[in-house]
Amino acid sequence: MARSSVKTKTGRSGAGETSQKEQLSTIADDTLGFFSDITDAANAKLGEVRASGAESFAVVNTLTGANAVQNMSDITSEQRQQLVGLAREPAIARLVLRDDEGEEKVYFIARAGTLPHDRHTMASYRSPIGRMASLPVGGDQDVRTSKGMRNFEVAERAVLQPDIKDKKWDSRDTVFQGVNYGPVTVTSLRELLKSTGAAESADILDALLAEGREADNVLEGLRRNAILKMGLRDQPLLDQYQDEIFRLPLDSRLVILGPPGTGKTTTLIKRLGLKLDREFLQAEEDALIARSFAGAAGHTGSWLMFTPTELLKLYLKEAFAREGIAAPDARLQTWDDYRRELARNRFGILRAGLGSGTFVLKSAFDPLLTETIGRQIAWFEDFENWHVQTFWAELTQHAKILADNRDPETSRVGKRLTRTLDGTGDTSSAQFIAIGEAADDVRALIAKIKAETDLTIRNAFSAELRRDQTLLTQLIAFIAMTTETTEEPDDTDVDEDEDGPQPADARNAAFEAYMRAIRAHSRAIAASRSLPTQSRYRKIIDWLGSKVPSAEELRSIGASLQVQSSARRFANPMRRLISGVPARYRRFRRERQAENRWYRAEPIAATDLFPLEADVLLLATLRAANGLLANRTIAAEVAAGQHPTLQSFRDALRNQIVIDEATDFSPLQLACMANLCDPATRSFLACGDFNQRVTNWGSRSVDELKWVFADIDVRTINISYRHSKELNEFANRIAQLSGTSPDTQLPAHVINDGVRPVLANGLRDRHAVCAWLADRIGEIENLTGSLPSIAVLVNEEAEVELLAQTLDAALADKNLHAVACVRGQSVGQENDIRVFDVQHIKGLEFEGVFFIGLDRLAERAPDLFDKYLYVGATRAAYYLGLTTEGPALPLKLEGLHATFADHWPKRHI
Repeated sequence: MARSSVKTKTGRSGAGETSQKEQLSTIADDTLGFFSDITDAANAKLGEVRASGAESFAVVNTLTGANAVQNMSDITSEQRQQLVGLAREPAIARLVLRDDEGEEKVYFIARAGTLPHDRHTMASYRSPIGRMASLPVGGDQDVRTSKGMRNFEVAERAVLQPDIKDKKWDSRDTVFQGVNYGPVTVTSLRELLKSTGAAESADILDALLAEGREADNVLEGLRRNAILKMGLRDQPLLDQYQDEIFRLPLDSRLVILGPPGTGKTTTLIKRLGLKLDREFLQAEEDALIARSFAGAAGHTGSWLMFTPTELLKLYLKEAFAREGIAAPDARLQTWDDYRRELARNRFGILRAGLGSGTFVLKSAFDPLLTETIGRQIAWFEDFENWHVQTFWAELTQHAKILADNRDPETSRVGKRLTRTLDGTGDTSSAQFIAIGEAADDVRALIAKIKAETDLTIRNAFSAELRRDQTLLTQLIAFIAMTTETTEEPDDTDVDEDEDGPQPADARNAAFEAYMRAIRAHSRAIAASRSLPTQSRYRKIIDWLGSKVPSAEELRSIGASLQVQSSARRFANPMRRLISGVPARYRRFRRERQAENRWYRAEPIAATDLFPLEADVLLLATLRAANGLLANRTIAAEVAAGQHPTLQSFRDALRNQIVIDEATDFSPLQLACMANLCDPATRSFLACGDFNQRVTNWGSRSVDELKWVFADIDVRTINISYRHSKELNEFANRIAQLSGTSPDTQLPAHVINDGVRPVLANGLRDRHAVCAWLADRIGEIENLTGSLPSIAVLVNEEAEVELLAQTLDAALADKNLHAVACVRGQSVGQENDIRVFDVQHIKGLEFEGVFFIGLDRLAERAPDLFDKYLYVGATRAAYYLGLTTEGPALPLKLEGLHATFADHWPKRHI
């Protein structure tokens, strides 16, 4: 490809150069005029919306093939958002496309939304024609239009960055390229027009000054922009490889792998936005949405994105806003928060109130053997197999108990259930449906036996009340002072109606508590065991003393309750399968601990649950519920209001599940997220980098990802848009320490020459560290002319505030400010130097990064040291500084010593 004839050094242009300059000036004038036209039109339409209220308008681009708009009020809301976006950013690209008949036409591409224009065609980047903006000059693509499939070739391409100042439009760092020129970066289109006007002026001074400005304004190649603020880079256009992923069908199951700076997260967000915009969905995708539980009406809100940190969540919200995607907190989640929501509020795994839930989540408690973390999938599969087999074995056992009962009716029901269960060994939904056919007989049997036991317990209380009419009042007072401090037994054979709400008035609530306590006491006697000494029911029994039914009555009640318990297992077996997971897990844990498998030998409190254990329980629950809901009969029953547990699960399903930094999540956590995909769409999109895994439980291989979805599509992208050549080479060498070779490439034509990373050894004292930091930060400001975005990374949370305070004092004479980002929270102004614990920095990028105390990190976290270093170093785009407390680099990094300088050079004017 021929290089541009545009001059990049001060001097007079030749005739060819003047012609090229005039060509660019013509494009610049056309572009800025288009910006003004679209802004005026967008603001006028916004005025119409405000004036007409709910009246709608819809501008449909004939090239994009829009679906019919469903709801007039929705149009107004969506179109208003698009118009605000167009008023702020009229276009992101200008293309000259040549069609298959040789005709050339100018297209302006916007992020989303279009408006008609009298000279040019406008299209959304999400539209089929928008694909052309991601192709290089000379690239071609078949595009579906209102006239059918047509082939287009990119003849010219300009990447635009609209900027308005003093009510005048400009485009900053615009990249122009044509078949016979470029790429050329124009710093300011407005300055380009000024220089053209001055060159045509009779005033020789104006012409000379304009020529000087042009030398800085028109640059051959692509200009690298400094990162001026903390956050996620805005990338309006994807490259052709990212764009291909962006446009894959809605029902794709996909993971994007790639090194830092390759635009993985940007691709993720843009794809989500595309698949929420029903105007550009294919007919097949619309059909999937119609079959989903959310349906067409709920599709735009039916998505969840998971991210590992709160800080990254904050900046993801900003990135979503740039794409015009509403992203409330309920749709952007960390797994820690959402795990608690599911386990506590939906599935009763964690305690949420008196008598609700089984476990208490304790992050500091870790009962697992070291090998268990590396074999999570085997650990989960062991439990899932055990719990499923135990469930069916218990059902079979209880059917036999009923069949062997002396009561003819009970025996008849039991024999029928025994025949149904013959040969069952999994969670087949067909077996549940077959059991359900006997439900009427089971419920009748339970009602009959329950009525008898309830009457016995009621009569016993009435007899005591006749002896002491204050008994109920005393019981109310006692219960008010009673709290439950330990769990009930694992064998929670309680009446299903005991899960319902307690009576509101004190008298009925007290009597209900008495009934439950007597039932629990009777069951314990029948099973030859005792109630836990600190349980609520035991306290009530102890308080009652001799005021309980006779021993004979208690044994009779207990025997009756055992029959009821056996029958109740068949009244709602699907609920039993799901709600019984916690109790089964507790038994499984005891058994495996005794076998020295998966768990440490130290005593484990029955109620304590480690977060990774909660993942095991959740995944077993979600997979069981998913398997049941896949049956159409069961799904129809859930839709009709039956099976509340499955209803809760169904309400948690989403049409799209999206995961950022996926390798920080364990395969079990990713599988939990995958099981939240609506079965109609099965839309799952994740991105990550194995070299950036900074959790010891994180996913380690493609095989683990394929365990989540056997048919997952793994795509790799390796062009980094963040780093200088020096830092890219440094990052590749760090990755090689882990035995991987990411082969990160830099984009073509970009001027990526940078500076070497700097290193200081022997900085043990915090004041010495901060003095060194202040000198290096001063060098950065000198080189850049203004202070870009800078982060300082430390090894532990306890160091954040201490270092920030000392650094702030060291920077005082430079009028700069250092702030502590405690627990990764975003604080301070844009030009502040921010201090973080390295564990909170995933996903962000800065112009400069300093990593403090590298050798101490190597000692503290030897297994993850190289991962932390890789993550920390790759946050930096241009400037990287490292310090050690000892006299040398950690042993693992000795071969990199020649890579470093001890300071950065001063800028020469």
